[in-house]
Amino acid sequence: MKAAKLILLASISAASLGLCGCDVFFGGQPRQQPVYVEQQPQYGDPQVQYIVAQQAPPPVIVEQRPAPPSASYIWIDGYWVWNNQKYNWQGGHYAVPPQAGVVWVAPRYDHDAHGYRYTPGQWKKQNEVQNQNQNQDNDHGRERVNN
Repeated sequence: MKAAKLILLASISAASLGLCGCDVFFGGQPRQQPVYVEQQPQYGDPQVQYIVAQQAPPPVIVEQRPAPPSASYIWIDGYWVWNNQKYNWQGGHYAVPPQAGVVWVAPRYDHDAHGYRYTPGQWKKQNEVQNQNQNQDNDHGRERVNN
């Protein structure tokens, strides 16, 4: 009688463990659990995309540059962005370079037979832009408007 109660109690305990999500195994070998590995992002130069507008952007707005939050921040000048209907001003701001050895290359507009081709600003490795003038206004000869 006691043996029957003991077997019943052991059966109920084993069943309740299985219902609770516990892993019960026999023979000394646990089941193999699947391993999930998140895809790691690969660093690479992003593919530059172009926007073409039929009209020239308005004059560049010269903004007051506030004090930087810390010495690790650099100022990124504001610029005009075409949204397929009109130009929108993106105000200047401070940013921290995403890694050492990179510099900010400002966005620009190049006029060609199709219109004004906008090239977005981007972080580039410093050795790739050594020959470019980093102090360029990027207004391509248009008048500047002080704000």
